[in-house]
Amino acid sequence: MDTLHRARHRLVVPYNPESTFEVISPGNVSVNQIPGIPPAVLASWAGLGLTWATANSVGYPSNLFRSVPYDFGPRLGIAYQINRNTVVRGAYGRYYVGMPLSLILQSTRNNPPLNLRFENNPLHNPNVPGGQNGAYFGSYPYITTPASTDYLPAATVDTNTPRALTSLGNAATYWDPRAWDDEHQQTWNVTLEHELPAQIGLRLSYIGTYGGNLEQQFSIDPREPAYNYAKRTGLQPPIETNLLRAVPGWGLIGLNHAGFFHDHSAQVELRRKFANGMSFQWFYTYVRALTTTDPAGFQDGNTSINGGSGNGRLGSSGGATVPENIELLGEPNLSFTQRLRLVYFNNTTIPPHRITFNGIYDLPFGRRKRFGNNISTPLNYVIGGWQLAVIGTWNSGLWMGVNPGYVQTGKIRISGDKRATVTLGGTDLYRQWFAGNFNPTTVTAVSGTLVAPAVRPAGPNCSGVFKGQLAVTLSDGSCFNAPFSGFYNPDSRVNFIGPGGWNDDLSIYKHFNVKERFDIRFAADFFNAFNHPNDVPPNTVSGLQNLGLQANSPRVIQFSLRLEY
Repeated sequence: MDTLHRARHRLVVPYNPESTFEVISPGNVSVNQIPGIPPAVLASWAGLGLTWATANSVGYPSNLFRSVPYDFGPRLGIAYQINRNTVVRGAYGRYYVGMPLSLILQSTRNNPPLNLRFENNPLHNPNVPGGQNGAYFGSYPYITTPASTDYLPAATVDTNTPRALTSLGNAATYWDPRAWDDEHQQTWNVTLEHELPAQIGLRLSYIGTYGGNLEQQFSIDPREPAYNYAKRTGLQPPIETNLLRAVPGWGLIGLNHAGFFHDHSAQVELRRKFANGMSFQWFYTYVRALTTTDPAGFQDGNTSINGGSGNGRLGSSGGATVPENIELLGEPNLSFTQRLRLVYFNNTTIPPHRITFNGIYDLPFGRRKRFGNNISTPLNYVIGGWQLAVIGTWNSGLWMGVNPGYVQTGKIRISGDKRATVTLGGTDLYRQWFAGNFNPTTVTAVSGTLVAPAVRPAGPNCSGVFKGQLAVTLSDGSCFNAPFSGFYNPDSRVNFIGPGGWNDDLSIYKHFNVKERFDIRFAADFFNAFNHPNDVPPNTVSGLQNLGLQANSPRVIQFSLRLEY
């Protein structure tokens, strides 16, 4: 297995998948010459028509990816003091990031020929071809007395017999070396710093960021949507959906470095150094961030065209797989750059508005304090010297989108002061966050005014019903209900903001000094100190927000005692 693991990241697949699907190995070293690969692995894929070649023979760089010798990362900073209390600063920098090996391995482990698995599955009945024989399938070791062939050394994995592989939809990742420059980021900022009275500092900043040559998924050899196929041919699409691919034998996803993002941020900071028993920091940040891909580096954006996760966020962070023309309604002739703009969305991991703060305050009790200045020493030992620490956040909601399996028929946003609350099922309370798809007849009580639904399934179908199907008249005059799935939905994506949230944590603590050697710290910590609920996001189809649920944890109180000596 170690040899296979080392060999896996020395291969690139495929080469020119539109005509020839080949595995490329470095230099002049053929896949056949890599030690440790069972011959049956290569024979199995060869039986499917897969071929392999060396980098030198097909004009690839010897190490599979060409070196980029012209990365230039300048950095510039400048500061100017306007007067004694005011300074202006500015900076610009360009940075490059090489692709980590972990990402290479992440995107190649589904690639042939080294993804083939040979196994001896104990759940299969070895006496029945294929191991699928009614009650025996999946339960063989539980209902059958073990035979001698079920133990080592007889129970082995056959790696010498080639496997019969399916001739349809074999998965692989295509790396496009034509767009593989190093990922880079440009950052610029302008900052004004001013000293206010009472030892308070003010900072105003603008920060801009552009990222380019980011790893980007794009669709390659996708299934033609059933609607496009029926309109183009006048025939009903085949039941086997892999036959809707230009090359039915493969189900590919492409990777290149064409992705990009833009961030613009305005920031305000107030800070006070610890003086007279108090210090604090307060921050406000506004961010507008858009991206074609994900910022985490280990997600893939939305790998389906109309699917996506249940929260409708198109993967984890915005962006999506760039569709092929064949996946667009009418199959227009758009360039890759034009189709890349179709997946340029608001980043769904960064709230547009965010406030954070923290502070420490000496409570005014005890000697030399406002209250209890003349109390006795024992009483001062109990009530004096306490401090209060606080840290809190408030942020607006994250950018969200309607489930892309549905279509939008009008304006979906509802202003915060006009959102109605409704009762469903007699007791469940909901808020209409956006004008989604729901059945108004199921509402038993309304507070406010409901907005008419502006989201519905695609349609109409042959019966004139809107249920996620599109009517197509075939060449024989019959009507075919083509599913909407498979299309890239051109409706607005990630176009409204979900519910915000806030949290305050408090800590009251005191140090008790015992002579000079011992320090005892007692603290009472209050997490979610005000025990308030944060609302959950709305359902991305109905637009209704369940007010009976909360996204955060209830208040937690923790007491601690720490001894230092």
